[in-house]
Amino acid sequence: MSVSPIEYRYGRDEVKAIFTEEAKLRYMLKVEETLAQAQAEFNIIPKEAFLDIQSVVDSNLVKVERVKEIENEIKHDVMAIVRALSEQCTAGQKYVHFGVTSNDIIDTATAVQIRDFYSYFIEDLIDLQKSMMKLVDEHRLSVMLGRTHGQHASPVTFGLKMAVYLAELNRHIERAVQAKSRVIAGKIMGPVGTGASLGEGALELQDRVMEILGISAEVASSQIVNRDRYVELLQIFSGVVTSLEKFATEIRNLQRPEIDEVSEYFDASKQVGSSSMPSKVNPINSENIVSLSRLVRSLILPEYEAAVTWHERDLTNSASERFSIPYSCILTDHVLVKMTKVFSGLVVKKENMLRNLTSDDFVLSERFVSELTLNGIPRQEAHEMIREASMKAYEKHTSLLKSLEDMGILAKLSKEKVDAIRDPISFVGRSDKICAAVLEQSERIRRSALGAA
Repeated sequence: MSVSPIEYRYGRDEVKAIFTEEAKLRYMLKVEETLAQAQAEFNIIPKEAFLDIQSVVDSNLVKVERVKEIENEIKHDVMAIVRALSEQCTAGQKYVHFGVTSNDIIDTATAVQIRDFYSYFIEDLIDLQKSMMKLVDEHRLSVMLGRTHGQHASPVTFGLKMAVYLAELNRHIERAVQAKSRVIAGKIMGPVGTGASLGEGALELQDRVMEILGISAEVASSQIVNRDRYVELLQIFSGVVTSLEKFATEIRNLQRPEIDEVSEYFDASKQVGSSSMPSKVNPINSENIVSLSRLVRSLILPEYEAAVTWHERDLTNSASERFSIPYSCILTDHVLVKMTKVFSGLVVKKENMLRNLTSDDFVLSERFVSELTLNGIPRQEAHEMIREASMKAYEKHTSLLKSLEDMGILAKLSKEKVDAIRDPISFVGRSDKICAAVLEQSERIRRSALGAA
């Protein structure tokens, strides 16, 4: 029986496969095997004991069902795994889990899970970056209304709008790459972090275990890996999905019929927009991104709480992290993939952008202030002149140009200058150059991220 929608509705199978019950068991058994390997290398346990443990783990002889049977009896999840592994061993039986505690295995296994997820995470970010770069490049000169406070403002280009978003994504990529070594770490230093049961070579042994697993070792730990690492991981996820929500909200707004400047791809041959209104074409993917992004951000709250434990540890982090870590990873991947889908299939309606832009000459107000100032009128005086003309135009339900003409303001500029001002397409500043700079930055960050992956 499935209860959570994440089991049957959200998330990619290949990502969810990292966090299944069966996968978690395999990761934990792999840590037990690796521990035995390092202990054999350090002559702590016999080599034949390690080879026996390795054979059992690699042969997949320890089953979830058996672990559950034992846990139901003894009421301890990790000890149930230890017993299930031990009962399949011969030479290695008495050495399974030697010198360590439950969270040595749990936290190290979690670190390996996060490591495996991280490759998907970076790939997702790069894929999204690629789709956004294409939009920036194609629309660096696609002129449209700027909007501030929900009101019409000076013109921009759709390429510039996307370049602003792309530069934001680039910073997320850099953060994700830089944080990787901090958020992924394991430990095997026993119940209070001293490594006492592992002898004088405990630190070297820990380093060897992590080297085999391909992750870093916690520098100083209690019974658990320090949770500031998980907090940072979820902060990165929260930052990414916050940006995705912003991007998706913009798509939703620009798809509104009264604006109609972009649209998600809609399969008109079979897609249904509404169960009651068959005419509807809804931005459902963007809405889904917004909804799930809010959920991902909420998952950092229990991790903040989980980071506060008593003394060398208690169990208050355990239950919540069974949700917060896998759910945040799976859903962050989900919304990243969906955002890439939205941008890759985005319908950009340049003719509607131009129509909306040229239908409102109040967007010329900034340029009139600038040109009047350059023509010798003090800037504040020019601003007040255009403000008064605008207010009168609103009151009389007329155009800004008509109001400026009636007030004699147009006469202060040459006809050629007025004609130039009336063309909003020519007032997009350095948009093209900004787009080019962001594209160059993106390519550099992409190469760096791929090199670090």
